[in-house]
Amino acid sequence: MTPQQVIEGMAEKNRMLTQKNEEYVELVEKRAQAERAYSIAVAKITMEEKATGQSITLIDKIVRGNKTVADLKYDLDVAEGVMKACQQSIKSLTIAVDTYRSLLAWQKAELLRAE
Repeated sequence: MTPQQVIEGMAEKNRMLTQKNEEYVELVEKRAQAERAYSIAVAKITMEEKATGQSITLIDKIVRGNKTVADLKYDLDVAEGVMKACQQSIKSLTIAVDTYRSLLAWQKAELLRAE
């Protein structure tokens, strides 16, 4: 791999890293929105069940079994999973940039030694 190829590879990984960081910010916002919607639905249905005189020990199970709440919990879980996958991608890209950086430093050292 030539030094030019290493530099081009590093530049590409840096560009990808920037894109992933921007994507991560959007994913954090989507996750927060999903959590807000889920929390609001849980609170609303909990209050409705209390108002009907439902046994307090059963309310949690009833609320979590509600289709709307379950769907919102699913959305929240998916948002968290996608966010974690993006974090892993960012870590991988960071490692790739570090690898290119090390390779470039090694090539520089070899060039200086050859002179």
